[in-house]
Amino acid sequence: FGIKGNENNLILVIRDETVLLQKKKRLELAKKRSQDLLEQIMPQKVLMMLKQGKSEISFVVPSASVMFVDIVGFSSFSADLSPQQIMGTLSSLFGAFDIWIQKYPLMTKIKLIGDTYMAACGLFAVDEEPEKHAIQCVDFAIHVLSILDDINIKLNLNLRIRIGINSDGPIIAGVLGTENRVFDIIGDTINVASRLEHKAE
Repeated sequence: FGIKGNENNLILVIRDETVLLQKKKRLELAKKRSQDLLEQIMPQKVLMMLKQGKSEISFVVPSASVMFVDIVGFSSFSADLSPQQIMGTLSSLFGAFDIWIQKYPLMTKIKLIGDTYMAACGLFAVDEEPEKHAIQCVDFAIHVLSILDDINIKLNLNLRIRIGINSDGPIIAGVLGTENRVFDIIGDTINVASRLEHKAE
């Protein structure tokens, strides 16, 4: 840019903004990665609430279906495996679950707890009949069994799973934490589903 001096002379000031543009690009990339991560761990409807500026998100779900899928004896199975083999096996199995769960509009992945996959159905469909979320949850569980068969063949394994499902309510749902925020659900419905999984054979 130019500055007019006292004697009508023009002073030219040049500034290299390469570093500034690089910083801006890195900031935009970090923001996109953060957004992508949020989209992976937050349900879409909760993500929309966060984008709208809502800081505290909590609500009651009158009725939903909750499921736990646990790999039977995974600790003993993985005792002789390398960390890469353990994580690779879990990633293959749970990654396949993640892909398939998207085919069910009422299903929501909640979280992974070690070798346990937790999901719920009907959390954001309060107008739907309870039978709908129960049927979708059971149907997803049946496909989980098919996915396990495929993974066992593909990786030459003999893994077995236990599944516990409970349909009931009310359930408290919301976002926990301030820095690393996560979506979670609380209630007796979840506890019963977990106990059913533990008792399954």
